[in-house]
Amino acid sequence: IVGSSCNLCHNIDWELYCRKESIDVVRCTQCGLVYVPDIKNESDLEKHYSQDYFEPYLKEEKTHLNKRFNKSIKELKKIQFPGALLDIGCGIGSFLNLAGQSGYKVKGVELSKYAAAYAGNNFGLDVFNGKLEDADYSPETFDIITLWHILEHVTDPREFLLKVNGLLKKNGVVGMEIPNIGSIAARISGVSWELMSPKEHFFYFNPDIIKRLLRETGFSIIKAQSYLWTTPEMVLRAKAESARGYKKCIMKILSFACWGFSVLRFRTLPRVVQGDVMAIYARKSRDLQDK
Repeated sequence: IVGSSCNLCHNIDWELYCRKESIDVVRCTQCGLVYVPDIKNESDLEKHYSQDYFEPYLKEEKTHLNKRFNKSIKELKKIQFPGALLDIGCGIGSFLNLAGQSGYKVKGVELSKYAAAYAGNNFGLDVFNGKLEDADYSPETFDIITLWHILEHVTDPREFLLKVNGLLKKNGVVGMEIPNIGSIAARISGVSWELMSPKEHFFYFNPDIIKRLLRETGFSIIKAQSYLWTTPEMVLRAKAESARGYKKCIMKILSFACWGFSVLRFRTLPRVVQGDVMAIYARKSRDLQDK
């Protein structure tokens, strides 16, 4: 089974973390990485990322542009500008288009045929439709590679980051966002956490685990932030869906009372507070041949 051993420490022993959508999610007993031990094959993944998958995102595109991607561009410009930027898993091209308008030379990779075509037809972007390993980019081509909610989707994060390392120039930068399973929202929500989605999210990281994985694949973290993807109102609403009787009513009332906290969504949080999404910027510190 692909992914049956731990991708971080290669341990084969795990314990059940939760079960959702009839899929087991497990935790490595040695390093604590949470992952799906039975991952879909590539053809199933390509079918999963259809037009239906992207339509809800299209409705919220302006929100993501204003609250996430503008902020990401500002952070990247502080670290590396100008430069050649590759956005892997670029989706419909919203971030990539913004990066191009901001002065970067941009290219994208996208597994979904629908999304890649949308990015090309609507924004005129250069997007390779397929897997990263099939894109045939030369080594040390890019100054920046971005992975916005991508690492949890790949079937082999370690191998994937090694490939990213090889495509980056010396001292190149990787920017990423990933769900934080160590956050309060993830712990309280449990199986109801919105980002617990084992049909498409195969790996779940916390700050210590992603730091170790990046270090072992040749990166050193420059900056790490977190923000709320899941607000208190969303947590309580999800809990209400699985509750029964009076508990369901109480959860619904509480979720309505917490609606005002929705303004906190996508806001960068103080370092002492762990949001349920981590935004990480890391620099290539060594080449693959140095491994």
